[in-house]
Amino acid sequence: MTADAVGRRQMLAGIAVAGFAASVQPSAAAGTTPPSATPGDVRQDMASCRFGVIHYRFVKPATPTGKVPVLCLHASPGSGVGFSRFLPILGTDRMVIAADNPGFGLSDRPPQPSTIADFAGAMADLLDALQLTRVDLVGSHTGSATAVELARQRPRAVRRIVLHAAPLFTPQEIADYKSRLAADHPGSLDEAAAKLPEVWAKFGRMRQDLGDDLAWQLFWEMNRDPLHRGWGHDAAFAYDYAGGLRQVTQPTLVLNPQEAMSAVTARARGVASNIQVMDLPWSGGLFSGHAEDVAPLIRAHLDA
Repeated sequence: MTADAVGRRQMLAGIAVAGFAASVQPSAAAGTTPPSATPGDVRQDMASCRFGVIHYRFVKPATPTGKVPVLCLHASPGSGVGFSRFLPILGTDRMVIAADNPGFGLSDRPPQPSTIADFAGAMADLLDALQLTRVDLVGSHTGSATAVELARQRPRAVRRIVLHAAPLFTPQEIADYKSRLAADHPGSLDEAAAKLPEVWAKFGRMRQDLGDDLAWQLFWEMNRDPLHRGWGHDAAFAYDYAGGLRQVTQPTLVLNPQEAMSAVTARARGVASNIQVMDLPWSGGLFSGHAEDVAPLIRAHLDA
């Protein structure tokens, strides 16, 4: 195991002591299954993947229900903590997992910039480590692309899909987004640290809606590795999302809340008969601020 992996495990243990996690049981050995948890009890663990270790949160009912497990894939930058409120709601009757992409959260960072295929491959490694042969997918923004690619890589393993946003950008839109993001990219850790108070100040609305604790966790995960935080966006922009989406044959629900990408996501209408786009009235964090609202919609699609 790398020194970086050991350091991440030590950090995870420290977080648990601080009360951030309900329970942590680090285990990077492949072929292991997370221990059962009572409904609503969000646990954490680690498993091996092609880039080292992959960290994930999960809820697993104590009594098996026979329902297909769900793998949640997060937006960039960020981590599985963005699903922390959603997991116990959907996880009352099935195992629900939220994994950190390689290089985000507590998952090891690859030696070079990642691609969406890398993210999906690491998630496939996680499925193998947990001995999961059939899953449903819930992907948000960058995670939407990862879900599409994982379904392409492992079509027999993926049963149903839920996508929050569909990044069907035009080349000009990608160029505009990359230009704006590049302007915010720090050139050094000192520069990144100097910007933190300004960035935290922008979380005022989120603090009101979610409370200081969760808002801080989300803020921290977005800024944990500032010099590499752009890798997720770069991977998403480089991915042929339209081509991947056309290859998806699984029943797919695309959630389109009121956000900056609403018009882009709406382009998923008519792509294929297996894809349904559902407009939503909410803005803000879909899986953090509206977890109780969106979970029944996702459950209905997965149980159809």
